[in-house]
Amino acid sequence: MVFSIDALVLSKEKLGEIDLLLELLTPNGKIWSIAKGAQKSYKRFVNLLEEFNFIKAHLRKTSRGKIFILEKADPIFLPEKIRENYKKYIFLCFIGEVLSKTNFVGLKIEYFLFIKTLIESIDTYKFFSLWKPLFELKILKFSGWTPQLYKCVKCEYIPKKIFYFSVEKGGIVCYKCKTSESEYLEIEVIKVLRNLIEVSNNFERLYKIEEELEKNLLIKEKVLKISEKFFKFFLPFEFNSLKFLKEYVLGG
Repeated sequence: MVFSIDALVLSKEKLGEIDLLLELLTPNGKIWSIAKGAQKSYKRFVNLLEEFNFIKAHLRKTSRGKIFILEKADPIFLPEKIRENYKKYIFLCFIGEVLSKTNFVGLKIEYFLFIKTLIESIDTYKFFSLWKPLFELKILKFSGWTPQLYKCVKCEYIPKKIFYFSVEKGGIVCYKCKTSESEYLEIEVIKVLRNLIEVSNNFERLYKIEEELEKNLLIKEKVLKISEKFFKFFLPFEFNSLKFLKEYVLGG
């Protein structure tokens, strides 16, 4: 029985001499499929199986049940402009690596739609540095590790002006609950982090925030720093593409 589903090609590798093994992200989660003869028959898939392409995958279940056979693929969205821009492409490689190394049970459809909208926006607009903390914080949100940014994680007091942040505790702490590892954050940093978590899949708001932060690079640097620290603490994987992203795209 063949069924069809939207999918993002996360990775591909040769399987024997003629087949390809594909890692696909779908609204139902990640799956593995085999494209029979894809190494030899280029006309059959016409470059649709390149990494980061969105396709309509027509799949057939096998007797084993865990691996599917890709019978056919139709294009949905191919991020060609991203491949022509090294900054965007390095960031896309970071997204792909994170998606390959993480998984969770709930919010699969919402998660998939966010990733699709994000990649379409990256392909359309110029590069924005806030895409990185947006992606990190959204992945944490979908994974159930959203940082608490409204009240003290220890006593639940709601700070008004003075904020400290504890990665280990999971969010902001008040002046009384702060420890030596807590980091002082300006209210402007807190507001940006809140906006990044709450922003919908319409990213017009994101671009306005980026423009405003160009006037205060210190706040922008702190947003990037806090988001990455929180992300790496709760997703303690080694992301090889992160080094290239910071060195060649974000400037350290």
